[in-house]
Amino acid sequence: MKRASHVAQLVASVTTLAPRYRGLAALAGAALVALLSPGSEYLASGLAAPAHSVESRRHGDDGRQGSVWVVNRDLGELTVFDARSGRVAARVPVGAGAHDICISEQSDQADIAAETIDLVTTVDTRTLAIDSIAVGPLPHHVEPSRDGRSVYVSLASHTPSAGSAQFAVIDTATHAVEYVTSSSNPAARVHAVYPTRDGQTVFAAHDTGDEVTAIDTPTRTLDFRVGPILRAEEAVGTRSGTFLWVSSRGDGSVKRIKVGRNAITGSVAVGAQPESVMLTPSERTLVVSMRGTPAALAFVDTATLTLEQTVPIGGAGTFGDLAVMTPDGQYVYATFDATATGTGGVAVVHVPTRTVVATWPYPGTGRPHGIWYSSRKARF
Repeated sequence: MKRASHVAQLVASVTTLAPRYRGLAALAGAALVALLSPGSEYLASGLAAPAHSVESRRHGDDGRQGSVWVVNRDLGELTVFDARSGRVAARVPVGAGAHDICISEQSDQADIAAETIDLVTTVDTRTLAIDSIAVGPLPHHVEPSRDGRSVYVSLASHTPSAGSAQFAVIDTATHAVEYVTSSSNPAARVHAVYPTRDGQTVFAAHDTGDEVTAIDTPTRTLDFRVGPILRAEEAVGTRSGTFLWVSSRGDGSVKRIKVGRNAITGSVAVGAQPESVMLTPSERTLVVSMRGTPAALAFVDTATLTLEQTVPIGGAGTFGDLAVMTPDGQYVYATFDATATGTGGVAVVHVPTRTVVATWPYPGTGRPHGIWYSSRKARF
């Protein structure tokens, strides 16, 4: 509690200046309340809260302002939900096999992998205007760069002429497409890619080939590979770049890779078919979406390498799909389905308490799959 006492002393000092600097004491007091609020992982970890967290608390937000964008792989459509109420703001056709979605906030562009027709559909997040980019074969998962200038697209089937696994890089300004080799294994298939915060490296998880590779972004060359990781699905890195977490769908675990040593240094069994992996801002908790049945999320303690809890999110007969975490780490939005002929939905899970606080049925049959959270409200 040293940090708390220091902040309290600072507030007391600032309060004495209130007659001369009106409002300063109130601001400091608000900062103290935020730091000492129950469940504040920033106080516990000694980390400064990200700017978006401070902003959301300042306005009394619980992390659910904005919109949630979901694609349905069977209906080939995009549905936009209000992040707080679950109200459907829009439904837009985006192409057969709409599998995954990401949003580059800087470019006001959503990118959707329509894998059945080898297209990436772009949607203007302000107007819902649609364009399409030929990308293939089988565009699968999509991820934006931190600066919003690029979108990385995994290709679930490698280009025959290249003779190796590849991912595509789309320039969000020009829509130009570049193909980059992700593995030297001719039998490999890249399932998902993860660009680092500094933009210098892209990690590619291969669910065929059972490996994770690192590609140097400026030179487009392979740096290293780590395996075997059975059906490596998705990856997420720590802010420092020291560790990489990877879901291993083939053996029901998540692996911790030490970057630099380029070796697996930890493994946690989490259950049937793990896929999406998300770190809270403190990096003390890893949340994992489970593709098995019933749909569920797993919570992993990254310090002790233990499975803390598994939370069902969809009920009997449902299957898990993908998930996304709000930037402040307070909520996870996760899709689930009831097969192609049933009705799936979105579960809203409060991360600190591990509770499902809302469930939104998808407005139609089919499998809702890819999902993204935008801090901007839908104003269509």
